[in-house]
Amino acid sequence: MSDNIEIKQNTNLGKENTQIGIQNNYNGLTVGDAMDMVLKMFREYYPKLREEILKDLRCDIEEKLKNIPNENIVPPNPRIAIPVLQNASITEEKDLRKMYANLLANSMNKVVKNGVHPGFVQIINQLSPDEAKILKYIYGVKVIPTITVRYEAEDGAGYDIVRNFSIIGTLIECEEKIRLNKYFDNLIRLGLVYSSNALSHLTDKSKYVPLKEDKFILDLIEKAKKYKEPYNNAKINEGFIAITDYGLEFCSNCLDKYFGIITLSLKKND
Repeated sequence: MSDNIEIKQNTNLGKENTQIGIQNNYNGLTVGDAMDMVLKMFREYYPKLREEILKDLRCDIEEKLKNIPNENIVPPNPRIAIPVLQNASITEEKDLRKMYANLLANSMNKVVKNGVHPGFVQIINQLSPDEAKILKYIYGVKVIPTITVRYEAEDGAGYDIVRNFSIIGTLIECEEKIRLNKYFDNLIRLGLVYSSNALSHLTDKSKYVPLKEDKFILDLIEKAKKYKEPYNNAKINEGFIAITDYGLEFCSNCLDKYFGIITLSLKKND
């Protein structure tokens, strides 16, 4: 490690003068120095780690930082580094570990580190692999069409039989496509996307055609006709799911840089 970097740490949390990550005469770090620092910091608190996973994580972080000038590589924030490594070390899904690696690498990049919110760590921890796929797709296209099927009576009273139906579960090969609207609920809860209100829809009506012609939706419409009154009229409400500003910030820090461009290209060729 560079001679002009001094790290002072006291592992007895709760005692006076506990210091983590104090730098003296800081003039920048090499990639190797930065990673040695963050792993040393983490091992002070969590000595029993899954080393094979952290080795892969280190490779991902070093790959992301290798083209960053040393003067722009800064020490990690313990609020980011420690929970990232803790969560990543027990995460089996490679795509989610990649998100942790991207987040930690960006937190050590002086140019973009101010955009790394501490809450991003816990967001990754609350995503399923399917939800990560969905978020990547929405990050690429920004808005996706959805429809809600409602069973109504003549006076307009009724209930939603399915909300925020979309076909992207099939397009991106989610493992559990039938849980798509529940995945949307979680992404909305996390503040990454939002659902349109009942009066909002996309201007291009052609985007709703594949949804309305899906066999699942057609079956729901047929079932409504067989219901006893009063709720035997199926009504389709058009809407959309869109990414939030917070979601854009999260994705820019946690997803691979060019994923959105790739997604748009794939969608155009469908």
